[in-house]
Amino acid sequence: MFKVMIVDDEPAIREGLKTIINWNEIGFEVVDAAVNGRDALQKFERWKPDLTIMDIRMPGMSGLEVIEQIREQYQHAHFLILSGHADFEYARKALGYGVDGYLLKPVDEDEMQDELRRVYGSLHRQQQDMIVHIPETPLYEKVEQFLGSSSASQQGEDILDLDWERYQIIILEFCHLHGEESIQLFAQLQKFSDCTSDQHHRLIFRAGQYIGLLTEKPYVQNHELIQLKEQLWSLLHAQPEIYLGASDVVSDQEDLRSIYQEALSFMGQRFWSDDHGVLSKELAEIWKKEESSAEAPLAGEWSDRLYYTVDIRNLAAAERVLNELCDVCWKARLSEREVKSLCSHVLSLALSRLPASVPGSGSAVQQCLSLIPELYAVSTTKQMIALVVSRLDQLLQSINHGTHESVMKQMTDFIQRNYSDNLKLELLAEIFNYNSAYLGKMFKTHTGESFNHFLDQVRLEQAKSLLAQGMKVHKVASQVGYANVDYFHSKFKKYTGISPSAYRDQESTDS
Repeated sequence: MFKVMIVDDEPAIREGLKTIINWNEIGFEVVDAAVNGRDALQKFERWKPDLTIMDIRMPGMSGLEVIEQIREQYQHAHFLILSGHADFEYARKALGYGVDGYLLKPVDEDEMQDELRRVYGSLHRQQQDMIVHIPETPLYEKVEQFLGSSSASQQGEDILDLDWERYQIIILEFCHLHGEESIQLFAQLQKFSDCTSDQHHRLIFRAGQYIGLLTEKPYVQNHELIQLKEQLWSLLHAQPEIYLGASDVVSDQEDLRSIYQEALSFMGQRFWSDDHGVLSKELAEIWKKEESSAEAPLAGEWSDRLYYTVDIRNLAAAERVLNELCDVCWKARLSEREVKSLCSHVLSLALSRLPASVPGSGSAVQQCLSLIPELYAVSTTKQMIALVVSRLDQLLQSINHGTHESVMKQMTDFIQRNYSDNLKLELLAEIFNYNSAYLGKMFKTHTGESFNHFLDQVRLEQAKSLLAQGMKVHKVASQVGYANVDYFHSKFKKYTGISPSAYRDQESTDS
């Protein structure tokens, strides 16, 4: 049976052609139907039908444009044209593309069957010629068949007949290519196989959803893989994101399957890749050695942390929280989808609390939350964090009236001025009209330190200055806010590593 694909934007025509013709009797099987030109290009690549019945006028791409693109790769494809008009100019162009026939709608059943029998005869003769002159299977197809086979008994030398000094497999992922760009990708990359200016063999092949590169020239160092990426970019009409998973370099063809699986396994870490998109054994080893956390992070806990950073208008702190969250996800071995789902949930919970503390911020919050569908389209954690931070920045600019930031500045300035007093968080909470627990969390988010630790640092820095002037230890303790000199002594030694008196003597000697 020869394979047939029907392409027409009218459902009645597509279904009608399937039913009015006894395809099996003539020697054909309808394998699929396409609704427009772009759909036809994708399905042709999948089925590679022996005959395509093509409507000439469709929205978007015309039938002639589809035939022209298919002819670039498949010169021996067969086409029957359907047209609702006796258009001589279209007919002339169609015949110029070497179509097998031109039929007017509505299709006459007998006329269609006659055309199909004629095309069948042409296909049959072509098939017989191929039996007599069986073309050599392209090497890239042999590689695909060999690597896709699970038979360990097959020897690479028998199938691939390669005689290279060394072998490396690099798996390539091209993100955000659509339609025509995706279809043309493989043909464009074949130019890289044909390039032998460096006297090394290389071969582009298909690897499922990826593209594979079998190369004699090794790409071991990070900068070499980045240069390879730039070289591939120069061959493409589009500029997609490219991620590379590079295997070890081997000298025996028998190891090809193992390094192929190794390179494929690296692609599983793409979501955690660096800015260069290079995935190698080094990253995989870090993944294995990194201590695994059994527990996944809790959305509620992390949403609180993110909320506090937004509430005090601290974008840097928000970015820090997101990076820490992704680190925890890494250690918990969460999948890409699990991480994106968790981050979306954390963001939603955090921002949903903002309108209660910032009246009138509801529309800005909703605008920010509209990014969530975009999170699922990013390729790496770095891109995800950058996207969220960018939108949070826009949110903060739209609602920032300086209230919380000024509170934090007032609070830290107050401590700097009054460190010698008996300062308590509860006192400051009363002064600034905040709940003490909430203010403590805001303070730590803003400064990175707890209130008490921050106060101790300010006091002990002042103590160092006074001791350097030769002041007695008990007077320094009292002057910086410590009523108990022994407590001051232990705090100072923990902070500086030496006792207050030793520090004073050391500063006196140095001066």
